[in-house]
Amino acid sequence: MKKKKLIIAIVLVVLLVTIILLKIIPLGYEIEFTIYDMTDGSKTVELGIPKLSFLKKENDRSYSYKNIRGNKVLKKEVNDFLNTLEKIKCNNTTYYYDKENDFTIIEYSVKNNIVYNTISYQIRYGDYCYEQEKSKISEKLGGLARFHIMNGEGIELSPDKEFTPRLIVTFLDSYEKGKKEYIAELTAYYLTESEEEWNKIQSKMLEKSTGTFEIKEDKLYYTRTEITKASNDINIPEVSIFEIKNKELKLLDNYLSSYEEEIILK
Repeated sequence: MKKKKLIIAIVLVVLLVTIILLKIIPLGYEIEFTIYDMTDGSKTVELGIPKLSFLKKENDRSYSYKNIRGNKVLKKEVNDFLNTLEKIKCNNTTYYYDKENDFTIIEYSVKNNIVYNTISYQIRYGDYCYEQEKSKISEKLGGLARFHIMNGEGIELSPDKEFTPRLIVTFLDSYEKGKKEYIAELTAYYLTESEEEWNKIQSKMLEKSTGTFEIKEDKLYYTRTEITKASNDINIPEVSIFEIKNKELKLLDNYLSSYEEEIILK
């Protein structure tokens, strides 16, 4: 009887010591990955999960695990994993971006329970801050990858009506996937009626350029990186500044003033 009680006591002591050690000794984390088939291709998510985790629950944006080990060591192991990722900041918050697999951890937690801890991750695909910025720019401009045009309506020609010369300006804003850069194309050309034939239009190309743009408050700054067409009678600047108002672009330093007093792209 005494021997049996001794064995039980030893087992209880060993169990207690094991529990205590599990609570205080870090064991590290393991990388678990999941692949989802999306409409635009497969998405891979790799997360650092503290060892001995169990009861995994997941979907394509949230993941949770249970673990009986100590809250402090689990938090340290989660932070060790997060420190392997790129830190990005927006909305006065730091997020963690996995550049290789192109997803962002926007929220994480290690919540204590009486018996176990719950480790949770919330993710978003892509660079979360870049997607947020892109959304704001799209809202301000009335969309991304769209044309802003001046005098782009249809042209009417008639033998008994003189054609009014017009300046046509187009600005195409866009972005490059995989690059945190906004690109644009600008064209400007002047239309006049042919002196020889009434039903013919002459087009004079004033500018054709490509470049990048950025938005600061209510202004868009277009920086030209390449000018493929340029008229000799205008001085094309390296940077053009547009005021953004009601999703329209008004050219502030009008280098095309000899053709049109005010440039507003709708």
